Amino acid sequence: MSALEIGAYVKHAKLPELGAGEILASDREGAIRIRFASGERNFIWELVAAHLRMTDEIPAPPPSTRRARKNAKP
Repeated sequence: MSALEIGAYVKHAKLPELGAGEILASDREGAIRIRFASGERNFIWELVAAHLRMTDEIPAPPPSTRRARKNAKP
């Protein structure tokens, strides 16, 4: 990965509905993982690099996967 580092905030120019995302990881095979509000996405760096733009916008937190507990009455 050249200019974009792990922890950088990015937007995907061709998929604006994803919103801002945070780069989580990259590997030697050329894959990159980005966390968007809708969930994590994996991309091939060579294909996505031209479409990613740095942003100062912090990504929305991912939706909670935990269910709310009901208070049990004794």
